[in-house]
Amino acid sequence: MKQKTNLKGKGLVRTIVLSIVLMGLTTVSHAQFQYGVKLGTGATCQSDLLEIANNCDMKIVPTFGVIGKYQFTQAFALKSGLEYQQKGRSIDENETDLTNKLQYLNLPVQAEFSAGEKAGFKKGQRVFFVVGPYLSYLLDAEGEINGEDFELGNDTKDFDFGLGFEIGFEFPVFTDKALQVGLNYDMGFVEVYKSESDLHNKMLSVSLGLLF
Repeated sequence: MKQKTNLKGKGLVRTIVLSIVLMGLTTVSHAQFQYGVKLGTGATCQSDLLEIANNCDMKIVPTFGVIGKYQFTQAFALKSGLEYQQKGRSIDENETDLTNKLQYLNLPVQAEFSAGEKAGFKKGQRVFFVVGPYLSYLLDAEGEINGEDFELGNDTKDFDFGLGFEIGFEFPVFTDKALQVGLNYDMGFVEVYKSESDLHNKMLSVSLGLLF
């Protein structure tokens, strides 16, 4: 009796494992990969950790790059890419006009949740929300104070790490392509400067992405 019970148990385990594998293969077979380009403009500052924006004026900066998206289901995808971003700060007070410009290569890894036709949108239209971490590598850092240029490379950290958010809308264009319009917010967790404490990168931007 114990042998029969063990055989039944092993058979049940094999059935469960096989079902999980088949479900995984089905998910992968329905997954869809898309790539594209992204262009945007934003307002950036450097402020205290977890503060949305304080201690400085906003600086208008560009951002652009490439997108990669792996669509697992109609409602869930993983999104990444490589982006060029400018971040920094601008201060104009007490007869001091200071601007810091930091150039980063940014790698986000984010989860995208969306709602489409089942939520009442037309075919191909979706509203989406994206959240996930990012890692940025500093390409260059320079500043200007009262018209005088200076280098910031020796006083800045080489890497930045933080959390990014995006909310937006996607709609089809050119038959088999999609256009994404998004509102993005990045919050850095790493102190930017070696000589100044509790200053972190923050950026609010509007982006336009074309997926192929």
